[in-house]
Amino acid sequence: MTVPIPEASLRIAVVGAGPGGLAAIINLLRLPFVNLSVFDQATKLREVGAGISINQNTWRHLQLLGAAEEIEGYTQRGDGTKIDGEQRNGRTGELLARKYQSVDPNAPPRSRIERYKLQDALLSQVPRDLIQLSKKLTKLSETPAGVKLDFADGTSAGPFDLVVGADGIRSVVRQHAFPEHKLSYTGKVAYRTLIPQSAVAHIKGIPPASTFWHTTKTHVYTDLLDNGLFEIATRALVPEDEGAKVSWGQKVSKEQVIPHYDNYCETIRQIIAAPDEWLEFALFGGPQLESVIHGDRIALLGDASHPLSGAFGSGAAFAFEDAYVLAQALSYTHSRGDDLSEALRLYDEVRSPHYKNLYAVLNGFADNVKEVEAAYSTADVSDEDTIIAETTKRNWSGAHGWIYTYDVTNVWADRVKLEDAVRKLASVSVQDEVYDSGKQQAPVSVVAAVA
Repeated sequence: MTVPIPEASLRIAVVGAGPGGLAAIINLLRLPFVNLSVFDQATKLREVGAGISINQNTWRHLQLLGAAEEIEGYTQRGDGTKIDGEQRNGRTGELLARKYQSVDPNAPPRSRIERYKLQDALLSQVPRDLIQLSKKLTKLSETPAGVKLDFADGTSAGPFDLVVGADGIRSVVRQHAFPEHKLSYTGKVAYRTLIPQSAVAHIKGIPPASTFWHTTKTHVYTDLLDNGLFEIATRALVPEDEGAKVSWGQKVSKEQVIPHYDNYCETIRQIIAAPDEWLEFALFGGPQLESVIHGDRIALLGDASHPLSGAFGSGAAFAFEDAYVLAQALSYTHSRGDDLSEALRLYDEVRSPHYKNLYAVLNGFADNVKEVEAAYSTADVSDEDTIIAETTKRNWSGAHGWIYTYDVTNVWADRVKLEDAVRKLASVSVQDEVYDSGKQQAPVSVVAAVA
């Protein structure tokens, strides 16, 4: 069954108003043929957590979304000598890699900002009364007229021609579209907090930059944020009987966190002991989805489309790319009178291969760890430091820099050229068949078009 795109309006529902959902809203509002509805389960839009990464591809889309200028105002660009990020041995504090802040206006002013600042920058581009809050999605029903949405408050909405699932890693839309797909606990939890920089000012050895402190199994992330704040984001190994029961963003005491980092250097041990309270997040992930669409009516976006459990620290960028391609595909096919299924086909064929590549990189990370541990694992402590250095070099090297510089706008432009060429060739083939059936020779103009 194909779904023609109406001349007047395409009824679209976006489920979820996190960064990815907001990017989808901004892009879709620019399409004059779209009638947009937005639903979010939150009673109030607020960001949970501490900081969020701003990479080159994230910044590119913030510029396209009209939100970059507001974020630019939160910080000052350096002269190219300011350290932006470091990789360190968490056991010893040894510096393993370093990069400097860019002065290029097409690159982010810094690699990390507070999550609420990103959300506020995006919300500045969205009519506030558009987002319907307290709408926890419980059920989707597909009918010939469209997709109906049922919510926990007893209300319903629709039918919609297209539902965009931007409802996160525990996506209800994904569960409906792919009921066999299951998330599983990764064996790790994240502990996150924001504290005043004054709380760690007495600690020696804190780098003036976003820093990953690695051990063989876990890491700690530290960063001096704006407004005198200090961010700490960590990973810890927690058995399934404990970790799987942790609710999202549950408050925990310092006594629960500190023991996980006894094997870290003195600087990190003091940093971990500084906060009195943390937020704990059980980390879940899932296998690659076979597709980011379902039928002719549903598209997945952001964490709903790629449950990677934050593996690359670039989830916002991936969601922004999804939103861009989906809107471009809808615009392209609408201008050519195609049905909705063609737009979703293009969206899927551009985005699914990208996620396949990301999962391949993630699998490669795991293989690297196994190879290095097999090569250097002994009782010698120095070998543990060698393992940390080697795995950091392999998994955080420039070989994977393409993930953060990937330009989906160029990928889409190339895809449009290919689609136009295929359409032209198909048109010429049809004309050739007509001429052949009439035993006439094709005119020179048609032959030239093929050439």
